[in-house]
Amino acid sequence: MEKGKVYLVGAGPGDPGLLTVKGLWCIRHADVIIYDYLASSALLNEVDENAELICAGKRSGHHHMSQTEIQALLLEKAFEGKAVLRLKGGDPFIFGRGGEEALALAAAEVPFEIIPGVSSAYSVPAYAGIPVTHRGVASQVHFITGHEQPDGSSVDYRSLAKDGGTLVFLMGIRRIREITEMLMKYGKDGRTPAAVIRNGTTGVQEEVIATLDTIVMEVQEADIKPPGILVIGDVVALAETMRWRRSGPLSKKRILLTGTRELVRRQHRSLLKEGADPVDMSLIYTEPAGDDVLLDGLKRAEAASWIVFTSSHGVTLFFHSMKKYGRDLRKICHLKFAVVGSGTGEALKDYGFLPDYMPDTYTSEALARGLAEKLADGEPVVIFRAEEGSRLLNRCFDAKGISYTDIPAYTTRVDWRKKDMLIRAMDGADYMTFASGSAVRAFAEMAGAKDGHPKIVCIGPVTAEAAAGAGLKVAAVAEDYTIEGLTQCVCRQEIKE
Repeated sequence: MEKGKVYLVGAGPGDPGLLTVKGLWCIRHADVIIYDYLASSALLNEVDENAELICAGKRSGHHHMSQTEIQALLLEKAFEGKAVLRLKGGDPFIFGRGGEEALALAAAEVPFEIIPGVSSAYSVPAYAGIPVTHRGVASQVHFITGHEQPDGSSVDYRSLAKDGGTLVFLMGIRRIREITEMLMKYGKDGRTPAAVIRNGTTGVQEEVIATLDTIVMEVQEADIKPPGILVIGDVVALAETMRWRRSGPLSKKRILLTGTRELVRRQHRSLLKEGADPVDMSLIYTEPAGDDVLLDGLKRAEAASWIVFTSSHGVTLFFHSMKKYGRDLRKICHLKFAVVGSGTGEALKDYGFLPDYMPDTYTSEALARGLAEKLADGEPVVIFRAEEGSRLLNRCFDAKGISYTDIPAYTTRVDWRKKDMLIRAMDGADYMTFASGSAVRAFAEMAGAKDGHPKIVCIGPVTAEAAAGAGLKVAAVAEDYTIEGLTQCVCRQEIKE
């Protein structure tokens, strides 16, 4: 990305899949990301490990940073020569104050670029089965801010009440009573279909379908809180027929994911199939060892008989390093591969190799014991894994007299930038999953003794033991120590609940 430049990026309405390709590229390459409350955590999970994260914190009724402060911050970071990303919910130019930020940048002669986003104005109704226009029903649509007081505002309610098109009030829940009363005051039929949608496009979307004269009461009874969107017009009547989203065993359940970025991506996809609302919150990341350690590890692997992988990340790093340092893959054709479980085995298959040994129980202890029985006398072994990996492998190999080299190929680090995000995300989550002891330890360091954490589900007994050791109460432990097994464990726990 060009340095000393600001990118005003629309994050979309909530579903991370609705972000534009260009927007995702900017997120992954920015030096500084200044984000709104409405930006999905899954998008922030894509930022570079070295990027600075700053929360502007703008939310209805809770402005942590004023607009003037945000604009000053954009200029400050740009003048430092950094590529600055301003990540805004929805589209920057639809009630997003992106225009004000662009004008401030232009006045200071700071280069900037605008990357539009999918607006909640039409996407959120679509996720509720409501087309904002429809032939023969509504040929026009009005997007109106719900922030202004109806009395004395610049919104012409007299004209809107007589219009036959669709009315979409963004952030319309807080003033819903005043809005509906003003429309009916100027002649809008109280029987006009109306809808309120909260958390639109996410797995915890809530919606209420009623009429203009009953929507306030229905919203109160459903206990729908801001922020949200109010839609008024005959197109709302199509919602029942056009409702296309299907529920699953984890529908309306928000699940906090804490592992490395790659693992969280796989978890996210698995949970989406069950209707959940995954919250990507990678508390840890991996940092490769230095060139000398990795290159030495590759050379030792080329001379070994077996190579052991205890994670899919280790597999990826090994083959990326082979390419980076110009090593010929033909030099490892003689190698036998041992992996800790099916996820690691699948990662190995991506590079054209099948595992020669994988234990029935996916633990380091089972891997060590099983592999020890398969090794011939004197066969050299290389273990390519995290520096802080389990010592069970070492102890078992030592007891068997097996010759091995342990390569600390990478280190797991705590992503302290996520601390504030984690605390906020916990308040709305139903479950929290852990797939490694490293993630457990990171959580314990970040959250401390915070009470009332979501129900905890662990990928296996080793991780559950780490959670218990950190003083956490574990609700369930997966019987199958895989990502899919973890998802099914959450499903079973939800059914039991």
